[in-house]
Amino acid sequence: MTADPGAVTTLRTDTTVLELERLHVAARSVLEWLGETGNGRLDPTQAEHLRHHAEALLDAHGSPTPFAATRAHALRVRNELTLLATERSLTIAVWIDDALHLADHGPQMVTEDPLEGGG
Repeated sequence: MTADPGAVTTLRTDTTVLELERLHVAARSVLEWLGETGNGRLDPTQAEHLRHHAEALLDAHGSPTPFAATRAHALRVRNELTLLATERSLTIAVWIDDALHLADHGPQMVTEDPLEGGG
């Protein structure tokens, strides 16, 4: 198989400003929620995992971030929030769905990014 040097990609490789802002709002909400006292639904490992990916989304603020890396962190946060299934976690997960254009997935896990050919 050989690559066609004139081929044009159909997969976007960066985030729009609006998508990134929406993801930042969701990530800040996750971090605020994790910082609240009395949040006993999370074990420390789960909380740290969620915090890591939310912070990675915020680290991209103001700088161009590869689209795939941004979506990977956002999908991890979204899936963790969906598993928790609290009113707050599902609300934030919907915000991420909106930013990633995943409205048709509902509360199910997203194991492969639809923009990369999966479902």
